[in-house]
Amino acid sequence: MSVTKEEPKGRPFFYQSIRFKIFLVSLLPTMALLYAAFLNNQYLGDLGDSAEHILSKNYKSIRAAQEVRKALEEIRNLILEQVSKQNSRVVIPLKITENLSFNLTVCKKNITETGEAEQIEKLLDRHRSYETVLISLEQTVADGLYSPSFADFLGLTAEMIVLTDDLVAINEDAMENAEKQTRILADQAQRNAAVLFGVITTAILILSYGLSYRVAMPLMKLARELSDAREGSGVYPRISSKSRDEIGLLAESFNQLFNRLEQYDTHRDDIIFAERQKLRRNEEAKGTFIADISHQLKTPVTSLGMGIGMLYNRGDRLSEEKKKKLYATAYDDCMRLTALMNELVDLSRLEALALPRPKETLDMAMVIKECLPPLYKEAENKGISIELDIPGDLPRMTIDSFRFPWVITNLVGNALRYTGAGGKISLKVYAQGSRYYFQCSDTGDGIDPKVLPHIFDRFTQFSDRGKSGTIGLGLAIVKDVIEQHGGDIKVQSELGKGTSFIFWIPAEKEAIDEKSPDY
Repeated sequence: MSVTKEEPKGRPFFYQSIRFKIFLVSLLPTMALLYAAFLNNQYLGDLGDSAEHILSKNYKSIRAAQEVRKALEEIRNLILEQVSKQNSRVVIPLKITENLSFNLTVCKKNITETGEAEQIEKLLDRHRSYETVLISLEQTVADGLYSPSFADFLGLTAEMIVLTDDLVAINEDAMENAEKQTRILADQAQRNAAVLFGVITTAILILSYGLSYRVAMPLMKLARELSDAREGSGVYPRISSKSRDEIGLLAESFNQLFNRLEQYDTHRDDIIFAERQKLRRNEEAKGTFIADISHQLKTPVTSLGMGIGMLYNRGDRLSEEKKKKLYATAYDDCMRLTALMNELVDLSRLEALALPRPKETLDMAMVIKECLPPLYKEAENKGISIELDIPGDLPRMTIDSFRFPWVITNLVGNALRYTGAGGKISLKVYAQGSRYYFQCSDTGDGIDPKVLPHIFDRFTQFSDRGKSGTIGLGLAIVKDVIEQHGGDIKVQSELGKGTSFIFWIPAEKEAIDEKSPDY
């Protein structure tokens, strides 16, 4: 059967593999997650800024204002204590006044809220007057509690304490507002994150369902259409797939397969008819072979029986010449019976070849030398020389150790049968590439060119095998054994000059399905 081979089509221009679709479906949620992470980072940044505003700026102003108030109270308490003791002068530690000036400077540099600048300006203005009063108090407090400077000191102290309290209140209000803003921002971030993750989760589910649908539905459709296909029906479905992915390529491959099946079904009837004809011819040839063998068995058996009977009953009355003739006839009949029995043995071997056998890795030189000794004796009796040409470094071969020797003995035996006295038979073995080659050549009668094409056919012209050049089932067995080893065999012959059989088997254990380029 000749089936037209279709070239595989290339991928469509808009081909999109399932792997790419899965990547695309996973890419979109990944981008959404990255966007959500970006937004969360923004919210966290805003929350951080708000917390920094509360903890750093406002808290710093409040702490400085509280330190100012504390210093004012310490100075006032020191002066009241010294005045009550009627000291002639007021002594104020420098550390306290420096602390007061330092914290006022901090308040001035850390203005963050509305109205805070005005309060600090008032506070600094009062502080300048306050420093002047303190200098006068340090010089003298002769009038005690009734001194004008002391009264001004107490008034300025009280006023500055009120201003610091107002400054603290402004920053505390700002901290409270910032805290509220932070809570609002956090709640907003939480809501937005929940909405965004809900949208992402929904999108992932929708995309996943869509992808699974896009992948599963064409496969289900393909499965339904394939289930309707019946081998040998002659009519196969045409799978239509719009998928631009592996499923579409799979549908295309099935369409190509169905095309090949249709072509096969077209020639199937012819093939079956030809096989049936071949089987019928084989059966007819087999029947003819058995009938021929039976007929040929009858003649030598009858002749042998008659000759032995004459020798047994009248041997003492027969002349020596007559006895020799009867002995020669009986010997010829025995040889013919032996040849016919060998044909029957070959038939049983041919039937047994269908059963596979294990192979072994053996030394081919040893295998050949072990199966040739019986043939050496026959060759010596006929005056024929047998030459072997086997390299000493020939690698070991993997063969069927039971059947492969049939090949060697059959080829050499046939050569002996059709080679006259003084002839020569040569058996050459060599390795070439990944094959082992065997060549069995003789200088015998050769084979008729008309018969040569059918030399390996089964049951071919057994009744006239001596004249036709065919030799029964032997060569059919040889060919089957060689093919079981994954090899092939060819024959070259010329009438009157001899015949050469050349076959090869692969070096590997597995059979190699290829033909030799040497033939």
